[in-house]
Amino acid sequence: MKFINDWNSGCTLKTKKCGIIPMATSNPLTKQFLLAAKYQEIHALKQLQNSCASLTKLGDFVHQLQKERAMSNIFLASNRERFKSQLQEQIPLSNSAQTDFYDSLKQTFINDNADTGHTRLFNLITYSLQALDALPVLRNQIAQQNISAVHATQSFTQLIASLLNIILEAADGASDPKITRLLVAFFNFMQGKEYAGQERACGAQAFAASRFTTEQKQQLAHFVQEQNQSFDFFNEYADAHLLKCFGTLTTHQVNNQVEQLRSLLQKLDDDNAQPLSQLSEVWYEVTTTRIDIMHKIEQNIADQLIDTAAMQIACAQRSLNTNKQVLNNMAEQHIAPTFGQLAIKQPEPEVSQNIAADKLNSNKSMYDLIIEQSQHIKQINQALLDAKKVISEQKVIHQAKYILIEQLKLTEEQAHKQLQKQAMDTHKTLFSVAQTIIQMSD
Repeated sequence: MKFINDWNSGCTLKTKKCGIIPMATSNPLTKQFLLAAKYQEIHALKQLQNSCASLTKLGDFVHQLQKERAMSNIFLASNRERFKSQLQEQIPLSNSAQTDFYDSLKQTFINDNADTGHTRLFNLITYSLQALDALPVLRNQIAQQNISAVHATQSFTQLIASLLNIILEAADGASDPKITRLLVAFFNFMQGKEYAGQERACGAQAFAASRFTTEQKQQLAHFVQEQNQSFDFFNEYADAHLLKCFGTLTTHQVNNQVEQLRSLLQKLDDDNAQPLSQLSEVWYEVTTTRIDIMHKIEQNIADQLIDTAAMQIACAQRSLNTNKQVLNNMAEQHIAPTFGQLAIKQPEPEVSQNIAADKLNSNKSMYDLIIEQSQHIKQINQALLDAKKVISEQKVIHQAKYILIEQLKLTEEQAHKQLQKQAMDTHKTLFSVAQTIIQMSD
């Protein structure tokens, strides 16, 4: 009986009686872990696919908040004369998008099948949800005009920034290089769109008030510069299909209208006597047309994320099925002989050689599967390095900005300028300066 157990366990055993030398076979546990690795890969991809669906809802919610921010600016800067009814109609749309986003979060992360290991992501979501609890208070302040247009904009911008950071963290936690690159493209495109939204709010406020300070002009120029930089990052990580989608924005005639209104804004000053509040609605409509095009591209990116996840899942499933088939074939071809058979007849030398060759082929196939899996993981890790480096640097810069905003009570644009100034003064990169600020705050 021990002989049979030794045979099945893969031990090398020589017996003079039978004249057979059983060849080493793979440990069953090795096979189990080979398949388990694929199961884990598929599970991670499915979780990532669900996360991408939640990010789509997040993008829709941010889009509505961006509109509400611009309308609130016009309403406040015009002393309730403009956009009162539009703002009242917009708030339910924002609330509906918020509800859809919350439902998606619960379905993806708060369930019995939810994946673990997302501590930082969960903390960011918690922070964002807590910040959003103050949204009704902000709206009441706007309705009662107990807050300035500048401070209302800052409040909306901080809420949106916390939501966008969720995408950045989701990208950092992604384990598939194709999806990670798309998430980097998604984040930077949404970041560019957010700067376009801030530009819309800033210009709407200036036209509604018929005045534009030097500081506001600098702020507007900053928003334009940051849009361009974000879209440059997007272009680097987007695929051919998404670049083609982006072309619908860059070639659209609305860009010429935006440029004309930008030039008009730069001609305004503190002492402007000409009432231009009616242009606030023109500015809003033109910039909103441009941002709505961006939102469609954003939705294309989200769809591409989900489709890519589905394709990666299918690819991993095919690989799993192949591995299973190979292992099954190996098991069928090399069934261990019974003890009775061994005792009755000694195999011919040629037959023994064939058995030995078959078992060597069996081990070689198993070895090949393991090497193939190892190379697959190595390729994934290598492909992730570049995207993860960009994500890490962007997270550090955003964290440093947040520290400056909180500690020094700065706007995002002021915090960014301070980072740039320190980088120039010390001849360091923006990332290095951001790291120093974070270390000093600990």
